[in-house]
Amino acid sequence: MSELRDLRGQVALVTGASSGIGAAIAEALALRGVRVTLAARRVDRLDALAQRLRQADGAGETQVVACDVREEAQVREAVSQTLERWGALDILVANAGFGGRGPLVDGDPARWKAMLDTNVFGLLLTLKYGARPMLEAGRGHVVVMSSIAGVVTTAGGAAYCGSKAAASAIADALRMEVGPQGVAVTAIEPGVVISEFQAVAEYPPDILENMLHGATPLQPADIARVVVQVCEQPEHATVGELIIRPRGQARP
Repeated sequence: MSELRDLRGQVALVTGASSGIGAAIAEALALRGVRVTLAARRVDRLDALAQRLRQADGAGETQVVACDVREEAQVREAVSQTLERWGALDILVANAGFGGRGPLVDGDPARWKAMLDTNVFGLLLTLKYGARPMLEAGRGHVVVMSSIAGVVTTAGGAAYCGSKAAASAIADALRMEVGPQGVAVTAIEPGVVISEFQAVAEYPPDILENMLHGATPLQPADIARVVVQVCEQPEHATVGELIIRPRGQARP
């Protein structure tokens, strides 16, 4: 039986690391001894997370980089600073994104554009620049944070479901392109995870009840645990796509 990989000493870049799932993933990796670049727009949040991790026994080093994934130069800089600091990039977690719900005919085109620029264009930029040093090294793992919304479409989710369907498709295309060259790609598709996501998405109060029907929702740490487990798989094995729902959440 192949043993799980030890992640200690590896180097990761996590986008959207200032809160929620991104912050939890960054923390979980750092506590495994991974050196982590924390990238997001809210640098004050990143600084607070980095300070907390510096005080944790056995945690890997961290650095903070301001990064709006919609800005090509900032994405390039986040990758560049990671390579300059540690000389490698082993794990790329493309997590930055946000959601929204509402009838399409009542939708706000400006919000659609911001969402698609972040969830799709920003993802493409992150993968373009983050996967390149992995290909040069002939190894690495890319994790794309998609959503169950990209698999199961719901009324009111035209823009968000579309953006996450695109994210899963982008991840699968990248997997086919870089897998033969030694780089693994995994799309993670969570169900309901309680975080700031719901407030940013301006969810009405009854949405979660209708999705969960009494089921216990996931927490960001649940997704972080799965990401770590995926990255620990032996070199010859790749989890290409993974759905994780609350037990009892039947739909979406």
